[in-house]
Amino acid sequence: MNAAAGRDAGAPEATRRDIQAFWGEVYRTAYGRDPMLTPAGLDAALVELEDMFRFQGHGAVVEMPIAALDGRRVLEIGSGSGGHSALFAKHGARMTSIDITWERAAATARKFELLGDRGRACLAAQADAENLPFADAAFDIVYSNGVLHHTRDTERAVAEALRVLRPGGLAVVMLYCKSSFHYWFTLFLCVGILKGRMFQGGAWLGRATEWIGSSRQTVENPITRCYTVRGVRRLFAACEDVRLRKMGFFFYAIPKIGRLYRRFQIRRYGLHPGGMLVYGEPWPRTSPLERRLGRYIGFAWFVAARKAASSLGGGA
Repeated sequence: MNAAAGRDAGAPEATRRDIQAFWGEVYRTAYGRDPMLTPAGLDAALVELEDMFRFQGHGAVVEMPIAALDGRRVLEIGSGSGGHSALFAKHGARMTSIDITWERAAATARKFELLGDRGRACLAAQADAENLPFADAAFDIVYSNGVLHHTRDTERAVAEALRVLRPGGLAVVMLYCKSSFHYWFTLFLCVGILKGRMFQGGAWLGRATEWIGSSRQTVENPITRCYTVRGVRRLFAACEDVRLRKMGFFFYAIPKIGRLYRRFQIRRYGLHPGGMLVYGEPWPRTSPLERRLGRYIGFAWFVAARKAASSLGGGA
Protein backbone atom coordinates (compact mmCIF):
# COMPACT_ATOMS: atom_id res chain seq x y z
CA MET A 1 0.00 0.00 0.00
CA ASN A 2 1.22 3.49 -0.81
CA ALA A 3 2.41 5.29 2.33
CA ALA A 4 -0.01 8.13 1.65
CA ALA A 5 -3.03 5.90 1.23
CA GLY A 6 -5.81 6.27 3.74
CA ARG A 7 -4.99 9.81 4.81
CA ASP A 8 -7.89 12.24 4.78
CA ALA A 9 -7.56 15.26 2.52
CA GLY A 10 -5.62 17.88 4.41
CA ALA A 11 -4.39 15.42 7.05
CA PRO A 12 -1.01 16.40 8.50
CA GLU A 13 2.25 14.68 7.70
CA ALA A 14 2.62 13.70 11.33
CA THR A 15 5.68 11.76 12.31
CA ARG A 16 5.86 8.75 14.57
CA ARG A 17 7.77 10.93 17.02
CA ASP A 18 4.93 13.53 17.11
CA ILE A 19 2.40 10.83 17.94
CA GLN A 20 4.64 9.25 20.56
CA ALA A 21 5.28 12.62 22.21
CA PHE A 22 1.60 13.46 22.56
CA TRP A 23 0.39 10.11 23.89
CA GLY A 24 3.38 9.76 26.17
CA GLU A 25 2.55 13.14 27.71
CA VAL A 26 -1.10 12.15 28.16
CA TYR A 27 0.01 9.07 30.06
CA ARG A 28 2.42 10.96 32.30
CA THR A 29 -0.16 13.57 33.29
CA ALA A 30 -3.23 11.33 33.66
CA TYR A 31 -2.02 8.05 35.16
CA GLY A 32 0.19 9.06 38.06
CA ARG A 33 -1.32 6.43 40.39
CA ASP A 34 -0.38 3.47 38.19
CA PRO A 35 2.96 2.79 39.93
CA MET A 36 1.14 2.40 43.28
CA LEU A 37 -0.94 -0.59 42.13
CA THR A 38 -0.59 -3.90 43.98
CA PRO A 39 -1.84 -7.33 42.84
CA ALA A 40 -4.86 -7.06 45.14
CA GLY A 41 -5.46 -3.46 44.07
CA LEU A 42 -5.35 -4.40 40.39
CA ASP A 43 -7.78 -7.28 40.92
CA ALA A 44 -10.23 -4.95 42.66
CA ALA A 45 -9.78 -2.28 39.97
CA LEU A 46 -10.48 -4.82 37.20
CA VAL A 47 -13.74 -5.86 38.90
CA GLU A 48 -14.74 -2.19 38.96
CA LEU A 49 -13.60 -1.66 35.37
CA GLU A 50 -15.67 -4.56 34.05
CA ASP A 51 -18.69 -3.32 36.01
CA MET A 52 -18.26 0.15 34.48
CA PHE A 53 -17.95 -1.31 30.98
CA ARG A 54 -21.19 -3.26 31.47
CA PHE A 55 -22.92 -0.13 32.71
CA GLN A 56 -21.67 1.81 29.68
CA GLY A 57 -22.42 -0.95 27.18
CA HIS A 58 -18.77 -0.72 26.10
CA GLY A 59 -17.41 -2.83 23.25
CA ALA A 60 -14.92 -4.46 25.64
CA VAL A 61 -17.82 -6.51 27.07
CA VAL A 62 -20.37 -6.35 24.23
CA GLU A 63 -18.57 -6.93 20.90
CA MET A 64 -15.65 -8.60 22.67
CA PRO A 65 -16.51 -12.23 23.65
CA ILE A 66 -15.16 -11.69 27.15
CA ALA A 67 -16.68 -14.86 28.61
CA ALA A 68 -14.98 -17.01 25.94
CA LEU A 69 -11.44 -15.59 25.97
CA ASP A 70 -9.74 -18.43 27.84
CA GLY A 71 -6.80 -19.63 25.76
CA ARG A 72 -7.51 -17.26 22.86
CA ARG A 73 -4.58 -15.45 21.25
CA VAL A 74 -5.58 -11.79 21.49
CA LEU A 75 -3.72 -8.73 20.18
CA GLU A 76 -4.55 -5.29 21.52
CA ILE A 77 -3.34 -2.45 19.30
CA GLY A 78 -2.83 0.67 21.39
CA SER A 79 -2.98 -0.75 24.90
CA GLY A 80 -2.79 2.63 26.63
CA SER A 81 -2.18 2.12 30.34
CA GLY A 82 -3.14 -1.55 30.00
CA GLY A 83 -6.55 -1.68 31.66
CA HIS A 84 -8.32 -3.40 28.77
CA SER A 85 -5.49 -5.88 28.20
CA ALA A 86 -5.33 -6.74 31.90
CA LEU A 87 -9.08 -7.35 31.96
CA PHE A 88 -8.87 -9.72 29.00
CA ALA A 89 -5.88 -11.51 30.56
CA LYS A 90 -7.86 -11.93 33.77
CA HIS A 91 -10.47 -13.77 31.68
CA GLY A 92 -7.80 -16.13 30.35
CA ALA A 93 -6.74 -14.46 27.09
CA ARG A 94 -3.15 -14.96 25.95
CA MET A 95 -2.55 -11.27 25.42
CA THR A 96 -0.06 -9.54 23.16
CA SER A 97 -0.38 -5.80 23.67
CA ILE A 98 1.41 -3.10 21.73
CA ASP A 99 1.54 0.66 22.00
CA ILE A 100 3.53 3.27 20.11
CA THR A 101 4.74 4.83 23.38
CA TRP A 102 7.25 3.16 25.66
CA GLU A 103 5.51 4.51 28.78
CA ARG A 104 2.21 2.83 27.96
CA ALA A 105 3.76 -0.45 26.87
CA ALA A 106 5.69 -0.54 30.17
CA ALA A 107 2.50 0.21 32.17
CA THR A 108 0.76 -2.68 30.43
CA ALA A 109 3.67 -5.03 31.10
CA ARG A 110 3.57 -4.03 34.77
CA LYS A 111 -0.11 -4.98 34.98
CA PHE A 112 0.62 -8.37 33.45
CA GLU A 113 3.25 -8.89 36.18
CA LEU A 114 0.72 -7.97 38.87
CA LEU A 115 -1.71 -10.57 37.49
CA GLY A 116 0.72 -13.35 38.39
CA ASP A 117 -0.09 -16.67 36.68
CA ARG A 118 -2.84 -15.06 34.58
CA GLY A 119 -0.34 -12.64 33.08
CA ARG A 120 2.53 -15.04 32.60
CA ALA A 121 1.62 -15.94 29.01
CA CYS A 122 1.10 -12.28 28.10
CA LEU A 123 3.48 -9.84 26.39
CA ALA A 124 3.53 -6.06 26.13
CA ALA A 125 5.82 -4.25 23.69
CA GLN A 126 6.38 -0.94 21.95
CA ALA A 127 5.39 -1.23 18.28
CA ASP A 128 3.76 0.68 15.42
CA ALA A 129 0.19 -0.20 14.37
CA GLU A 130 1.09 0.42 10.73
CA ASN A 131 3.97 -2.09 10.77
CA LEU A 132 3.02 -4.90 13.15
CA PRO A 133 5.96 -7.20 13.95
CA PHE A 134 3.87 -10.37 13.82
CA ALA A 135 3.34 -13.18 11.33
CA ASP A 136 0.22 -13.49 9.21
CA ALA A 137 -2.77 -15.12 10.94
CA ALA A 138 -1.07 -15.04 14.37
CA PHE A 139 -4.12 -14.07 16.45
CA ASP A 140 -7.69 -15.25 17.07
CA ILE A 141 -8.92 -11.76 18.01
CA VAL A 142 -7.57 -8.27 17.33
CA TYR A 143 -8.90 -5.51 19.60
CA SER A 144 -8.32 -1.77 19.39
CA ASN A 145 -10.23 0.89 21.30
CA GLY A 146 -10.04 4.47 20.00
CA VAL A 147 -6.56 4.16 18.51
CA LEU A 148 -6.51 3.51 14.77
CA HIS A 149 -8.10 6.88 13.91
CA HIS A 150 -5.00 8.54 15.44
CA THR A 151 -2.49 6.75 13.19
CA ARG A 152 -0.72 8.37 10.24
CA ASP A 153 -2.41 5.92 7.86
CA THR A 154 -5.60 4.36 9.21
CA GLU A 155 -6.20 2.18 6.14
CA ARG A 156 -2.77 0.66 6.50
CA ALA A 157 -3.26 0.13 10.24
CA VAL A 158 -6.57 -1.68 9.65
CA ALA A 159 -4.99 -3.78 6.88
CA GLU A 160 -2.19 -4.74 9.27
CA ALA A 161 -4.70 -5.69 11.96
CA LEU A 162 -6.50 -7.95 9.51
CA ARG A 163 -3.25 -9.41 8.18
CA VAL A 164 -2.26 -10.75 11.60
CA LEU A 165 -5.80 -12.03 12.27
CA ARG A 166 -6.46 -15.68 11.42
CA PRO A 167 -9.12 -16.52 8.81
CA GLY A 168 -12.46 -16.54 10.61
CA GLY A 169 -10.98 -14.44 13.44
CA LEU A 170 -12.70 -11.44 15.00
CA ALA A 171 -11.65 -7.78 14.88
CA VAL A 172 -13.21 -5.54 17.55
CA VAL A 173 -12.40 -1.91 16.89
CA MET A 174 -13.68 1.44 18.15
CA LEU A 175 -13.47 4.40 15.76
CA TYR A 176 -14.84 7.91 16.13
CA CYS A 177 -18.18 8.59 14.46
CA LYS A 178 -18.60 11.53 12.12
CA SER A 179 -22.40 11.25 12.04
CA SER A 180 -22.63 12.27 15.68
CA PHE A 181 -23.71 15.22 17.80
CA HIS A 182 -20.23 15.60 19.26
CA TYR A 183 -18.58 15.86 15.85
CA TRP A 184 -21.01 18.28 14.18
CA PHE A 185 -21.98 20.47 17.12
CA THR A 186 -19.13 20.40 19.63
CA LEU A 187 -16.14 19.90 17.34
CA PHE A 188 -17.14 21.21 13.91
CA LEU A 189 -19.36 24.15 14.94
CA CYS A 190 -18.14 25.22 18.38
CA VAL A 191 -14.45 24.41 18.14
CA GLY A 192 -13.85 24.38 14.40
CA ILE A 193 -15.88 27.40 13.28
CA LEU A 194 -16.71 29.53 16.32
CA LYS A 195 -13.24 29.15 17.88
CA GLY A 196 -11.64 29.24 14.43
CA ARG A 197 -9.58 26.05 14.83
CA MET A 198 -10.37 24.71 11.37
CA PHE A 199 -8.89 27.85 9.83
CA GLN A 200 -5.54 27.15 11.49
CA GLY A 201 -4.57 24.14 9.39
CA GLY A 202 -5.57 20.60 8.45
CA ALA A 203 -4.75 19.15 11.87
CA TRP A 204 -7.48 21.10 13.68
CA LEU A 205 -9.48 18.01 14.65
CA GLY A 206 -6.47 16.52 16.38
CA ARG A 207 -5.85 19.73 18.31
CA ALA A 208 -9.52 19.78 19.38
CA THR A 209 -9.54 16.29 20.89
CA GLU A 210 -8.03 13.89 23.39
CA TRP A 211 -6.32 15.85 26.14
CA ILE A 212 -7.25 14.27 29.49
CA GLY A 213 -4.22 15.22 31.50
CA SER A 214 -4.53 17.10 34.77
CA SER A 215 -1.93 19.70 33.84
CA ARG A 216 -1.73 22.36 31.16
CA GLN A 217 -1.47 20.90 27.66
CA THR A 218 1.93 21.54 26.09
CA VAL A 219 1.92 19.00 23.22
CA GLU A 220 -0.64 18.88 20.40
CA ASN A 221 -2.43 15.77 19.20
CA PRO A 222 -1.24 15.33 15.59
CA ILE A 223 -4.17 13.34 14.16
CA THR A 224 -7.82 12.52 14.81
CA ARG A 225 -10.18 11.17 12.15
CA CYS A 226 -13.92 10.53 12.30
CA TYR A 227 -15.84 8.09 10.10
CA THR A 228 -19.26 7.71 8.51
CA VAL A 229 -20.90 4.31 8.10
CA ARG A 230 -19.62 4.20 4.53
CA GLY A 231 -16.11 5.07 5.66
CA VAL A 232 -16.06 2.30 8.26
CA ARG A 233 -17.41 -0.28 5.83
CA ARG A 234 -14.77 0.76 3.30
CA LEU A 235 -12.03 0.16 5.88
CA PHE A 236 -13.37 -3.34 6.59
CA ALA A 237 -14.46 -4.17 3.05
CA ALA A 238 -12.36 -7.35 3.04
CA CYS A 239 -14.29 -8.75 6.02
CA GLU A 240 -17.56 -10.59 6.26
CA ASP A 241 -20.29 -10.02 8.83
CA VAL A 242 -19.31 -6.43 9.67
CA ARG A 243 -21.52 -5.07 12.47
CA LEU A 244 -21.57 -1.45 13.69
CA ARG A 245 -23.03 -0.04 16.89
CA LYS A 246 -23.07 3.53 18.20
CA MET A 247 -22.57 4.73 21.75
CA GLY A 248 -21.07 7.65 23.59
CA PHE A 249 -23.21 10.77 24.07
CA PHE A 250 -22.28 13.06 26.97
CA PHE A 251 -24.02 16.28 27.96
CA TYR A 252 -20.90 17.35 29.85
CA ALA A 253 -18.97 17.55 26.55
CA ILE A 254 -21.17 20.43 25.32
CA PRO A 255 -19.20 23.69 25.61
CA LYS A 256 -20.10 26.07 28.44
CA ILE A 257 -23.26 24.37 29.72
CA GLY A 258 -21.39 21.09 30.00
CA ARG A 259 -19.48 22.29 33.06
CA LEU A 260 -22.72 23.10 34.85
CA TYR A 261 -24.23 19.80 33.82
CA ARG A 262 -21.18 17.85 35.04
CA ARG A 263 -21.67 19.17 38.57
CA PHE A 264 -25.34 18.14 38.47
CA GLN A 265 -24.43 14.79 36.92
CA ILE A 266 -21.96 13.89 39.64
CA ARG A 267 -24.41 14.90 42.39
CA ARG A 268 -27.33 13.06 40.74
CA TYR A 269 -25.68 9.91 39.38
CA GLY A 270 -22.32 9.73 41.15
CA LEU A 271 -18.84 8.62 40.05
CA HIS A 272 -17.84 5.11 39.04
CA PRO A 273 -14.43 4.02 40.41
CA GLY A 274 -13.94 1.81 37.35
CA GLY A 275 -12.64 4.85 35.49
CA MET A 276 -9.35 4.89 37.38
CA LEU A 277 -7.55 2.31 35.23
CA VAL A 278 -8.55 3.73 31.85
CA TYR A 279 -9.23 7.44 32.46
CA GLY A 280 -6.96 8.11 35.42
CA GLU A 281 -9.93 9.23 37.53
CA PRO A 282 -13.43 8.02 38.50
CA TRP A 283 -15.89 8.16 35.63
CA PRO A 284 -19.07 10.30 35.91
CA ARG A 285 -22.04 7.95 35.46
CA THR A 286 -24.20 8.88 32.48
CA SER A 287 -27.95 9.35 32.68
CA PRO A 288 -30.42 6.94 31.06
CA LEU A 289 -31.19 9.66 28.48
CA GLU A 290 -27.52 9.99 27.52
CA ARG A 291 -27.19 6.25 27.05
CA ARG A 292 -30.34 6.19 24.93
CA LEU A 293 -29.19 9.11 22.77
CA GLY A 294 -25.81 7.48 22.35
CA ARG A 295 -27.39 4.72 20.25
CA TYR A 296 -28.36 7.30 17.63
CA ILE A 297 -26.00 10.27 17.87
CA GLY A 298 -23.04 8.83 19.83
CA PHE A 299 -19.40 9.61 19.03
CA ALA A 300 -18.14 6.01 19.01
CA TRP A 301 -18.54 3.30 16.40
CA PHE A 302 -18.00 -0.15 17.85
CA VAL A 303 -17.11 -2.41 14.95
CA ALA A 304 -17.15 -6.21 15.07
CA ALA A 305 -15.78 -7.65 11.82
CA ARG A 306 -15.15 -11.30 11.00
CA LYS A 307 -12.21 -11.99 8.68
CA ALA A 308 -13.32 -14.15 5.77
CA ALA A 309 -12.68 -17.81 6.56
CA SER A 310 -11.27 -18.27 3.05
CA SER A 311 -8.57 -15.61 3.58
CA LEU A 312 -5.08 -16.95 3.16
CA GLY A 313 -2.28 -15.25 5.03
CA GLY A 314 -0.91 -11.88 3.91
CA GLY A 315 -3.13 -8.90 3.64
CA ALA A 316 -6.70 -8.08 4.31
